[in-house]
Amino acid sequence: MTPLACAALPPITGTLREAAGEEVLAKQPAGTGGHWWIRVRKDGLGTQQAREALARAVQRDADIVSDAGNRDRRGSFIQWFSIPADAIDHPGPLRRAGAHNKMKVLEITSSHKPFTVAAVERIRWRLRFKDGAADNGYLKAKNILDHLRHHGLPNFISEDRMGVDGSWARWGRMIAEGQRLPEAVLSRGRVDAGRCLRAYQEHAFNLYLAKRLTDGQLGTVLLGDTLRSRTGVEFVAEDVEAVQKRVDTWEAAILGPVPGTDYLPASGDAGLREQAWIEAEKLTSSILDRLKGGERRALRNQPAKVQADPEGADLVVSCELPTDVHVNVLAEELSRPR
Repeated sequence: MTPLACAALPPITGTLREAAGEEVLAKQPAGTGGHWWIRVRKDGLGTQQAREALARAVQRDADIVSDAGNRDRRGSFIQWFSIPADAIDHPGPLRRAGAHNKMKVLEITSSHKPFTVAAVERIRWRLRFKDGAADNGYLKAKNILDHLRHHGLPNFISEDRMGVDGSWARWGRMIAEGQRLPEAVLSRGRVDAGRCLRAYQEHAFNLYLAKRLTDGQLGTVLLGDTLRSRTGVEFVAEDVEAVQKRVDTWEAAILGPVPGTDYLPASGDAGLREQAWIEAEKLTSSILDRLKGGERRALRNQPAKVQADPEGADLVVSCELPTDVHVNVLAEELSRPR
């Protein structure tokens, strides 16, 4: 279980009952161009299922449908897709696209470009906690949200992605070590080795982040840290004092390591911390060679447009988060027992 940034603050007593998300566009579509953009609300439906439903509506293959990445199938989510205008006779049938009453087309417009990851700026979330307003729930949520706005929400990767009780991450580690998986695992059917390896990479990042958090260095710049500016430019911290000012004003984000073939060790004090992490995890060169990719990921994020509202006995929390943030990390900061 990952540590909490707000462990010292009392949680709300409610239970998360609903999480609804919506893609916030970086720029509104032009309303003209060679691609139809389709805004869809899906309930309990995966992104691939929605793509297939749109493709069926125009009797085409799902490969012609573009999106900005997979979104959570649990709960309700408003997501955009696109289809090349010259690939279909008319967009009219798209309005009737559906999948077992779990999907509704809300809007069709046009743009000069297909819909991609670059089109989405953030995700707007709305979380409903059943009985969350009880026992001063509003004030408790406000204190936690204020703390996260000022000090940052740890950018942990959801433990849901590690498998039941971390099983995928454990199997990924075994595969990375060149071991054969136990017969009990293999007998369950095909194991997705790539997914297991990715789960281990994400688990390893979480361990690094957890140590930075518990050591009080979530938002503290170390000499040699890699950072990313608000405009996406990566650089290395050399003048720590100057870079710290940029981090404090959210103009830059400190990045932590996700191990893999593309992983390049940090230098300076940050390098010493990463070396301790490598030694603790026994990340040998042969293991890194089996972990494809690798990257650097922000250690923390700032929730934007944060609001908490009692609705009867429930508490509704809304905010906007970057696209790679796992919203259940925020939910746990609010409601996990201390």
